[in-house]
Amino acid sequence: MLGKFLKYIEDNRLARKDDRILIAVSGGIDSMVMADLFIRSGYNIGIIHCNFTLRGNESDMDEELVRTLATENNLPFFTKKFNTAAYAEKNGISIQMAARKLRYEWFEEIRINNGYDYVAVAHNLNDSAETLLINLTRGTGIAGLTGIKPSFKKIIRPLLFATRNSIEEYCSLNNISYREDKSNSETKYARNKIRHRVLPVLKEINPAAEFAISETAERLSLTYEVVNEYIDEIRKKTASV
Repeated sequence: MLGKFLKYIEDNRLARKDDRILIAVSGGIDSMVMADLFIRSGYNIGIIHCNFTLRGNESDMDEELVRTLATENNLPFFTKKFNTAAYAEKNGISIQMAARKLRYEWFEEIRINNGYDYVAVAHNLNDSAETLLINLTRGTGIAGLTGIKPSFKKIIRPLLFATRNSIEEYCSLNNISYREDKSNSETKYARNKIRHRVLPVLKEINPAAEFAISETAERLSLTYEVVNEYIDEIRKKTASV
């Protein structure tokens, strides 16, 4: 997997070898595997962790695992506790939206203040397929069917090439410790419904469903770019008349 990881970074121009990268590590399997791959690859990295204080002692145990990872590998470590529930209530948004907003704002603050070039997050191929299916179900335009992008501004996603199964296999082969977030199995969330109920049915029809969905998203992304370029040309011509 390390070879595919490095190739994906190179092919998508996510980072150069001399870039400094903050690795966002929750303690879950995806981010722990991503951290392991970055450590093996020799990039100049630091570890950043958000403690959203949503699961009591479980959240603190997540933080401790990530802290141990950073300490054992002599890596810079940044962590912060958030009162996510209070922030969500105050701003009238969901817990998930609150966590996302708090996370990315703090990531950017730490990135700038400590001289890092990028922040790496551990979305995988299945996450991208799930996002497309969620957007399709809710109703969307072409933009909503393009999946998760390999990069956006200073956020990079170098694990998008990997399926959840391949991540689990790598984790097992390399004896990587990780924490299980029990909320990932709760089907009250739309993403978890897609993950645990919809995708398994689609994989009965096509065992490589996540790859097929990802390829479709890539084609739609190219279509979206072409359409936007065409619209821009029309606007320029109209403006010059």
